[in-house]
Amino acid sequence: MTAAAHPGAYVHIPFCAHRCAYCSFVALEGRSLEADYFDALVREVVARRGETEAALDTVYFGGGTPSYVDPKGLASVLSALRESFGLDAAAEVTAEANPDDIDEELLVSLATLGINRLSIGVQSLADDELPYLERRHDAAAARKAISRAVSIFGNVSADLMIGIPGQTQDSLAASVEGILDLGVTHLSAYLLEIEKAPKLIALKKECPDLFPEDDEAAERWEAVDTLATARGLPRYEHSNWARPGSESRHNLKYWTGEPTLGFGVSAHSFDGAARRANTGATAEYVRLARERGTAFATESRLDAASAARERVLLGLRLAKGVPEREFDAVASTLSREDRERLGDCEEAGLLERRDDRVRLTRSGVLLSNEVFSILI
Repeated sequence: MTAAAHPGAYVHIPFCAHRCAYCSFVALEGRSLEADYFDALVREVVARRGETEAALDTVYFGGGTPSYVDPKGLASVLSALRESFGLDAAAEVTAEANPDDIDEELLVSLATLGINRLSIGVQSLADDELPYLERRHDAAAARKAISRAVSIFGNVSADLMIGIPGQTQDSLAASVEGILDLGVTHLSAYLLEIEKAPKLIALKKECPDLFPEDDEAAERWEAVDTLATARGLPRYEHSNWARPGSESRHNLKYWTGEPTLGFGVSAHSFDGAARRANTGATAEYVRLARERGTAFATESRLDAASAARERVLLGLRLAKGVPEREFDAVASTLSREDRERLGDCEEAGLLERRDDRVRLTRSGVLLSNEVFSILI
């Protein structure tokens, strides 16, 4: 990692009060390993001192549910990160949170320890949709949590899901409007994926009419895009909208290929050329971090051509796209057949060239796999 690169740090907090029906992340119900886990996290952070010379300018506590654990644990990790790597004075420090955890005391504690951005998992403001996801909050609790968070942090993001069983375009629009009315600066809307959710797979087999067809899901995404943009939160990535200046600085690192350090179970690190992933087993992570300070399970390196192709693939997820010269350089390495297929995508209006950049059009976002399959 170069001295000039300012990395971000991702810290995985696996603990949850309840595992939601759709969750495919490394997560544990309950807090029985919490003390040992945070001890291991601090040990890992300290052991990896020196991986970068530049101070961190983003920290992201993800999960799991960071708002579910004792804030003192988050404080201990943030302190270790600051001492081991340095933390830029204007760093973005985010914590994910669930509405059912949020009260005034927690918010004040998080703000006091240095969190300055909250990302709240709402998923829906329709009380008849939330049970399908096995969420523990209702719409009223979500609204109250967002309102409290906005009053203390100002910079607040909320997540919604597209394709929840029983959802309609109108109910999704109501959720979007309701969240924007509360003053969030950032909105994420993700398509519900049920491939690793046995209960939802079974429900779809039994009641397929509860789930949208692909065209209907696309229409809902377009509705979110239209509503958020009209309210002053333009789309900057496939699934993310923000007030200008409130984009997730940490997540932008993933889409632009900037360096990131991953700490905790299943966390991934990238230095621009090599990717390393920690073990995905929590007990093993604790053991390895305590014994040797690191818990890497896999490592892979990208050659120059692969790195260039990946930058284009990830960059096309951004609304601003990628530099035209980078796109054309990657395209030149493709087979004649694939270059023709890319040309067809441009002619079909999925890709456009403007201001020396190449980007996906709005219809191109909805059919992005057509483009990505050529570049992979």
